[in-house]
Amino acid sequence: MTSIQIPSQDRIITVDVLRGFALFGILYSHMIFWYTAGPLPERLFNSNQDIASGIAMSFYGLFFIGKFFSFFSFLFGLSFYLQMKSFENRNENFLLRYGWRLLILGIIGLLHHALWRGDILSIYVPLGFILIAARNLSNKTIVFIGFILLLNIPTKMYEAGVILWRTTPIENTATTFQKEGEEYFNIVKNASFTEMTISNWNALSVKFNYQITSGRLIITLGFFFIGMYAGRMDWFRNLETLKPFVENTWKKVSYSLLIVIGCGIIVGGGCLLAGVKIQESDWAKWFFGMLYDFFSAGLTIFYISGLTLLTYNFNWQKILYPLANIGKMALTSYLMQTIFGLLIFYSFGLGLFTVTSPAINALIAVGIFLFQVLISKWWLTYFSYGPIEWLWRALTFFELFPISIKRKRIPILDTVENKI
Repeated sequence: MTSIQIPSQDRIITVDVLRGFALFGILYSHMIFWYTAGPLPERLFNSNQDIASGIAMSFYGLFFIGKFFSFFSFLFGLSFYLQMKSFENRNENFLLRYGWRLLILGIIGLLHHALWRGDILSIYVPLGFILIAARNLSNKTIVFIGFILLLNIPTKMYEAGVILWRTTPIENTATTFQKEGEEYFNIVKNASFTEMTISNWNALSVKFNYQITSGRLIITLGFFFIGMYAGRMDWFRNLETLKPFVENTWKKVSYSLLIVIGCGIIVGGGCLLAGVKIQESDWAKWFFGMLYDFFSAGLTIFYISGLTLLTYNFNWQKILYPLANIGKMALTSYLMQTIFGLLIFYSFGLGLFTVTSPAINALIAVGIFLFQVLISKWWLTYFSYGPIEWLWRALTFFELFPISIKRKRIPILDTVENKI
């Protein structure tokens, strides 16, 4: 039995479900390694070789890392377009209002970065201004640029050029990476709250440098573009019309993922037979890096299309729709996850960094997420917005919107006592 149930309100429940699922992926990715956001010493990973931790880390490597930041980026691009249309319907000056809205988000992001250097909001804001500049591009241009970027093609072209034309050997960064890992290890393990925030603030440029050199910045922008295109096409408001497209996309992406995996197996096997050490070959590392970028982008689209398909099924609706509550409070929930991570693992909290294993961390992530689902449902029973969403909205429009849900008073029953 299939059923599509869409509430009679402006919010699109499927999008909120997708956002809720993305928040779980983000939480798992961060919790698995003690909510750290920097290099860690190799010895730390070598000391967690039990089977359960191996499974948890394998799930992270295959199904989480590099997938959910792009998943969330798609939803940001989609929300950008929906908000733009909302501002137009209000007869608002979109450029001024949305630019101001982004600046507020940037301030929130920088404050969050001071708490935790893995913050993504401070990355989204400058890219959001690029999205504003690109808002009037044609659909074909948006899709073309989006896919070129989300596949990380510019970065791979640059890397290929470096390999072809460099005249000096690539600098060995292993020593530097190990030193940075030890420094960050000590920050998480021993630093006071003040020392941690100073260290995080000093690492802001390091974060942006990583985003640029790894290609994550342009991958994020690519998914912004595809999300904006999805908003233009009004996909999630017309679910019945969308279904054949989603099914076709899911099937094509599934086949593409199998091809990518097959290429990896064939080339990897060839390297093994030829005695080529992948970590010592620039071209081998380049090729497998490209395959991994293709796999990550494909799996992100697989998640988005697959989850959307599941929302057409009534039985799956009962399982997935509770995620819509946390999806409606995405910003609050994202920041709340950091509070949990800091209090559980860092020295000024419970100090469980290195005490728990990745397997235990995975279970903690599931527990925190279930708690967030429940607390979001409870909160939205009484309030229209999450607390940070309400603050962001109020600052955007310079207006204190009512946050409480007005409820009708239940008349006093005409009981026997009342008649006496």
